[in-house]
Amino acid sequence: MLSSLSLSNVALIKKQTIDFKSGFNCLLGQSGAGKSIVIDALSFSLGAKADKGLIRSGESALRVDAVFSDVGEEQKQLLQEWEIDCEDELIITRTLTQEGKSAVKINGFPATVKMLQQLAEKLVDFCGQHDSVGLLNANNHLAFLDKFVGVEVEKLKDEAAGLYDEIKEIEKKIFSLGGNEAERAREKEILEFQIQEIEEAHLELAEEEELKERFEFISASEKIFEKVSEVLNKLDGQRDNASALVYESKGDLSSFSNFKDIEECRARLENCYYELKDIVDVLESVRDNTDFDPRELERIDARLDLIKKLSRKYGKTVEDILDFQEQCKKKLDEIENSAEMLQKLNSQKQALEAKLYETCRVLSALRKKYAMIFEEQIAEQLDDLEMKGTYFKVDFAEGECTKKGSDIVKFMFSANKGQEIRDLHKTASGGELSRLLLAFKNVMLDNEMVQTVVFDEIDAGISGHTAGKLADKLVNISKFTQIICITHTPVVASKADEFLLVEKNVVGDSTVSTVTPLDEQQSVHEVARLLDGGETVSETAIEHAKKLFEGK
Repeated sequence: MLSSLSLSNVALIKKQTIDFKSGFNCLLGQSGAGKSIVIDALSFSLGAKADKGLIRSGESALRVDAVFSDVGEEQKQLLQEWEIDCEDELIITRTLTQEGKSAVKINGFPATVKMLQQLAEKLVDFCGQHDSVGLLNANNHLAFLDKFVGVEVEKLKDEAAGLYDEIKEIEKKIFSLGGNEAERAREKEILEFQIQEIEEAHLELAEEEELKERFEFISASEKIFEKVSEVLNKLDGQRDNASALVYESKGDLSSFSNFKDIEECRARLENCYYELKDIVDVLESVRDNTDFDPRELERIDARLDLIKKLSRKYGKTVEDILDFQEQCKKKLDEIENSAEMLQKLNSQKQALEAKLYETCRVLSALRKKYAMIFEEQIAEQLDDLEMKGTYFKVDFAEGECTKKGSDIVKFMFSANKGQEIRDLHKTASGGELSRLLLAFKNVMLDNEMVQTVVFDEIDAGISGHTAGKLADKLVNISKFTQIICITHTPVVASKADEFLLVEKNVVGDSTVSTVTPLDEQQSVHEVARLLDGGETVSETAIEHAKKLFEGK
């Protein structure tokens, strides 16, 4: 349960620690005093949207610390999954700056808002005038019913979810093998075309680079022939060519072989001569093969275009294209040999679908059984809340088998006897929805996972004998779950176990809200103020308030 809530720079509250007790806690105070600030702060601490408007005027940041005691095993298990230490006390700290930066810590460990929201679902349930709108959403109705059924339905849903996941895995395998016969035939035809197109190209590794080089060579053949011929003439053609001059030079030095330096130079000239002769031979070969052949140029150009076309479809390089071809061959082989595997997978799928259908059937029967009990208990609660003659029904329709079963559930309601029963959202008024929500809470007492429920003016628009009945329902809930309630209804307030007064005062140049615990005499006085509705409290109102307290 919520033990305390510490607020720092939250709206009108400068600095305040509010202690809560088990049972029925009631927040009192005039409209605008700041009661909703307390609820907003608690909601913020549990992961609600960070609103900079909540920061006290003139301050750079706010902070809220929520302390929970007697933490349940389910909450501890979740914290253990996050590797956050927790004994019996849980401390949640959340801050927010004017720059919009929010930070969260759970028992001192950094956490995310998503983690906080997940934990909050197991800690506090907020029920206000607008929270009853959740009842209007038919998408929530199956969850409401399942929560009422409890463990039995969860076991069957787990079983259905397991079967559903298995079916989906088999469907993935079937799809990977080409799906149905028509899909496999289409896939096979595509693969065969791709393989054939690549095979007919007779690609070779490094072929593209060689072709490009050859293309460039042929394109420049005329210039190559001209320049190579000029070089050959200089090296070995004209009268005083390089080869002849080098040969003569080495001969001139041969008479001085007894001199070491001269002999080394002669030997080097001899090597140059033979190197020049080898160069001449290579260049002569190049010159003899530089005939410009436009047909070869066209052939190379066409070949390069083919490789480019294939690379756009199957891979950037020839190596990539050939790798793609191998993958296609493997896929084709799988498809051609998949008939037996597909037959086996389809048999497994049919068997699992039959099991899932049976599980959904049993799940539906269980829900329908409990739906009748649910209807009866809701009707009893509504009758107690002075909604006599109303009719509540859980309507079932059958859909596809999913992880949650095959049931499509929606709540039907008729506010008056003889009136046509219709979808809940089409017929229930705001006051009726508030009482419906309270009826749901009372019916769900044994199935509530949270230890704290916040009621924010759920009694709005309700008065007289009905307000007394509503108060009794809140008292009943408080026997099992901690309640924090904001109310302006005297009979509701009088049933509380603990009272907290929220007041707004001007201190200096600023307005400050404070929260003060009340003793019994003070509590009677504040309830009397609700009865009188003014600044002053009459003796008659005080006597009336005392009687309300005596009637607890």
